[in-house]
Amino acid sequence: MNYHQLWSLIRADLIRARGTLSDAAEKHEYIAQYQEFLDHNELELAGDRLEAYGENHGVCREFWLALRDAASKMELSDHVRRYEEYVADI
Repeated sequence: MNYHQLWSLIRADLIRARGTLSDAAEKHEYIAQYQEFLDHNELELAGDRLEAYGENHGVCREFWLALRDAASKMELSDHVRRYEEYVADI
């Protein structure tokens, strides 16, 4: 798999996580930053903004699973472990 394909899969996971949030989340600073990072292909930073939002708002299990999948593809093992802990706590 080439980098372009991998980035597309990671973007899809991040978009899937964002898709679990309400429309009202769009107005939040973290979500605006997420979108800016995503638009500039700064995928780890985009994920970090989603994580920050999720830590401070009630999010569903699917949100954390999508972030976990993205982090796994980016080989961010500490992130994966953290997201799995969030899933276990739900």
